[in-house]
Amino acid sequence: MIVVLSRFAVANDLTAEVKEAFLNRPHSVDQFPGFVRLEVLSPQDAPNEIWLLTCWEDEQSYREWHRSHLYRESHAAIPKGLKLVSSATQLRVFDLVCG
Repeated sequence: MIVVLSRFAVANDLTAEVKEAFLNRPHSVDQFPGFVRLEVLSPQDAPNEIWLLTCWEDEQSYREWHRSHLYRESHAAIPKGLKLVSSATQLRVFDLVCG
C-alpha cells in the first residue's frame, strides 16, 4: 500500500469555500480501482493549508487515477479565483510501513 500526501495553501480568502468543496466532493475517487481511503486535513496552526492523504493499493492505481477524466472532473467544484501559495504546494508518495 502507498500513501500520497498532497499539500497546498490557499493564498486568498477562499479557504472556507475550498473546505466546503471537499465536504461536498463528488466521491468519484471512492470507487476507483485501487483506492482505499481519503483524509482531508487542515492544521490548526495554519488553517489556510489543506493536506490530502490518499491511500492506494499500489502506485499504479494512483497514477491511473491521476491521469483519468474522473480526476479532472473531481476538481470542477474548485472555487473560481482560487489562488495558491506556490511554495507550499507539495506532492509526496510514501510506502506504508505499518498501519
